[in-house]
Amino acid sequence: MNRLILFALLIMIIVVVIAPNLGHQAERVTVASVRAEKDVAVAAVERPVVGGGSTVIERDGGGQFHVSAEVDGQEVRFLVDTGADLVALTEADAARLGLSPDPGSFQPTLRTASGTGYGAPVRLERMSVGGRDLDDVEAVVVRGLSVSLLGQSVLRQLGSVTLEGDRLLISD
Repeated sequence: MNRLILFALLIMIIVVVIAPNLGHQAERVTVASVRAEKDVAVAAVERPVVGGGSTVIERDGGGQFHVSAEVDGQEVRFLVDTGADLVALTEADAARLGLSPDPGSFQPTLRTASGTGYGAPVRLERMSVGGRDLDDVEAVVVRGLSVSLLGQSVLRQLGSVTLEGDRLLISD
């Protein structure tokens, strides 16, 4: 009987001391795995697949389509927004590109979910998206915008845009 009590006590010590540490170690591995998977997913999202006259952009974990494009020699990350008329740049992206519109040129020109947006028109000399080069692209710098938007002023030039599940296809 003493052996049974001793054995039960030993099991309880193992459960109390060792088991919680095993959970934390498993959690660390899981978090590392999720981060690695996320990095791979972001890499796939940021670099559209081009082939056979089509550009394929995969939906990200947030349900959106992002793409990196080269604008006047600088890489800019865009949210693909088929409802936006123009390419819209954040003030930070515009500054990185050397675009600094006169403060007086910001006009109430946009309707956003949160109200009126103030934008200043600009022209992008050269833009490369999915292997396609575009010149003299109409754009706007928007105050308070959190992410630059790839709108119809570029999408129209790239071709037809269709949604197939978690893929956005841009075809010539």
